[in-house]
Amino acid sequence: MPKRWIIRRYDHELAQSISRSAQISELMAVLLVERGIRTSHAANAFLNANLREHLREPFLLPGCCEVAEHLLEAIRRQQKIVVYGDYDVDGMTGIVILRQTLSDLGANVDYYVPSRLDEGYGLHSEAIVKLAQSGVEVIITVDCGISSIEEAKTAAEHGVKLLITDHHMPGAELPNATAIAHPQLVRLAEQYVSVQSLTPEEVKLATKYPFPSLCGSAVALKVAWALGQLVFNGPGKPVSPQFRVRLTEMLGLAALGTVADCVPLQDENRVLVRGGLPYLCSPKTSAGLKQLLAVSKYVEGKTRVDSEYVAFQLVPRLNAAGRLGQAGLAVELLLSNDLAQATKLAEEINELNESRKILERRITKEAEQQIHEQFDVENDPAFVLSGDWHRGVIGIVAGRLVDQFHRPVILFGKDKMGNIPVVGSARSVSGFNLYAALQSCRQFLIRFGGHEAAAGLMIDAMAIDLFRTAFCEVVAQRITAEERIAELLIDGFFPLGAFTRPTVEQILTLAPFGNSNPPPIFAANKVLVKNPRTMGKENNHFAAEFHQHGVAFRGVAFNRCNWCEEMQPYNEPIDIVFKVRISDFNNRIELDILDWRRAT
Repeated sequence: MPKRWIIRRYDHELAQSISRSAQISELMAVLLVERGIRTSHAANAFLNANLREHLREPFLLPGCCEVAEHLLEAIRRQQKIVVYGDYDVDGMTGIVILRQTLSDLGANVDYYVPSRLDEGYGLHSEAIVKLAQSGVEVIITVDCGISSIEEAKTAAEHGVKLLITDHHMPGAELPNATAIAHPQLVRLAEQYVSVQSLTPEEVKLATKYPFPSLCGSAVALKVAWALGQLVFNGPGKPVSPQFRVRLTEMLGLAALGTVADCVPLQDENRVLVRGGLPYLCSPKTSAGLKQLLAVSKYVEGKTRVDSEYVAFQLVPRLNAAGRLGQAGLAVELLLSNDLAQATKLAEEINELNESRKILERRITKEAEQQIHEQFDVENDPAFVLSGDWHRGVIGIVAGRLVDQFHRPVILFGKDKMGNIPVVGSARSVSGFNLYAALQSCRQFLIRFGGHEAAAGLMIDAMAIDLFRTAFCEVVAQRITAEERIAELLIDGFFPLGAFTRPTVEQILTLAPFGNSNPPPIFAANKVLVKNPRTMGKENNHFAAEFHQHGVAFRGVAFNRCNWCEEMQPYNEPIDIVFKVRISDFNNRIELDILDWRRAT
């Protein structure tokens, strides 16, 4: 679908001032100003963010020390502890952080991951009862539990001490757990409460954590850190050298979970990822991580383990296990220090990922066919599709279709046996509140949950057509034709000659890139295209050489093989939008082409 090119606005005088005072290039100053940096001090702090100065002590995190104190008591009493986590990468890495920490400290500990296909997300009363019957006395959650009101009652009824660590939005009522560690809770009158339960006057009096956007594995890391402090020297005091080594090794897992969960890469999250990613491929990393890297196109000394590599190579492989109902395999891999076992598990997970890709391609092709056969591609405000589709994969496909068509998309995965209810996954475009739209159609749904950008839902198969009509009507009322056109936010037009090696290396210091810290996007006009061609095993990618004023760069575009045919007739210049990077393959500057048009 066509995209609207939007050039970011910025304060020229401020950029020049920061360039001079921070002693950085004007291009870098422009990029920082466009990302909200207003002073040279802030610029230096952003460019030189480090763990020692910018990672906050765990005692500042609401409820963190209280959770750690109860864990320490459970360790000393040798109570049976279970770490109960979500089946996505954030949950998996958080499980490993706490499971390993507790084990190192002599705890009687195991873990539990619910099946995505059989149980679904979050705490389940049935699982709590089963764990209690097996002798479990303490359950600590990772990446779930903050909305588990009834499940907390079940735990209490069965004599299980429930400790919750989570980062999802808390409701006005909190579960009656033994202790809760959560970055969005606030302190009022010596209690941690949800801000949703307070009056505006109480909100002003409450004490808040400075950065409420930590992911689940980062919260787990803080709890592990707090536990280490309690064991050795007390809150706010240094841990033992041996325990500090273990914590630094776990920084890689927290960084992996942070990238995977798409939380804002600002403040502590950026520090965690920036400082933690090197530990993923350090010599001391676990056998499991080493074998995961081995099956993920990692070449020592060549592969740059940045947020993009993590997001496109490591995360999909681990998530594939969770999506296909085998998240336990991924947890076992991350825990493993046995080379033979780790090699076998990594190969199994890689095979699951290949199966996931095959499923994804099939579902995408069938969904695209439905769109073109049953919808007005140009004018329909949303697409609600259904088919014999694996419910662990439909969310990925929905996201891809949103990127492709730039409108809300819902996919329902029908059971081959025709069983009901049917599970669905929804994704939305930026600026459209998907959750509010589903609330307006809730009479057709059995249940749903999520947020503005993504949601899961369940429906009777016979109600899908009625829901489709109602949902599309709601979207049509709330989203304009202009809002259906995707926008590309561009940092500015620059000649290709501006992207020298030193300049590109400086641009890359803005990394890690991700949510709320996007990679810089540039445009160049009147560029000549030479030798457009397809590439990849299935010839589904695009490559060409782009020339301007005597400067040439190779450019690639993934899943854009159609551009090859579209560009073939062009002997005239075009305008391009692109990102710059340094290729792991040949260590040269390369362009990631995002869009193009006839030269203006």
